[in-house]
Amino acid sequence: MARAVATKSRGPRRELAPLEPIDAQDGPAMKALPSDRHRAAVRALYQIRPGHGANVKAARLAGFGTETSTPQSMATIASRLFHDERVLAAIREEDEKRIRASAPRAIRALESLIENPDSRDHARGIAMVLDRVYPAESVHHVKVEHDATPALRATAEVMQRISDLAAKAGINLKELPPLIDVTPERSEPAP
Repeated sequence: MARAVATKSRGPRRELAPLEPIDAQDGPAMKALPSDRHRAAVRALYQIRPGHGANVKAARLAGFGTETSTPQSMATIASRLFHDERVLAAIREEDEKRIRASAPRAIRALESLIENPDSRDHARGIAMVLDRVYPAESVHHVKVEHDATPALRATAEVMQRISDLAAKAGINLKELPPLIDVTPERSEPAP
């Protein structure tokens, strides 16, 4: 025979202050979508179990297609919908928002992992935290030296050779127009 468990009365419960209403705002990528159905399709992706046919189910939940749409036409609609650049940008935006929102749970899970020395990943969790708090640093000292002497010597030799060849050919270098020392303008790379 089951015994009734006596519960201890804790007294009257205090009322919680109501939370301020939060109006969740869509980000710019969600706002840029052409219709509410497109936004609903993006949101539906997070309500449906991932896997084969998830995009079709999300499109159908969002109101795309008709009752008489064949599976092939729904697959085509879903493919076009979820390959649209605007929809992909909205999905990325929602992904980032959901990842940021899950950070407190991830931190709590990491804390409980670190506080449990019997866990097989205990040391890995500690190392992960320490790597982020005190990242390993590498210091490199690079010394670059450039000796222009050989290049200047080679240039002088080339100029002397030109002068010798000009003299053999009977060309008076003093009658030639002066050399123009120009540094070519840098052209901007094409985008």
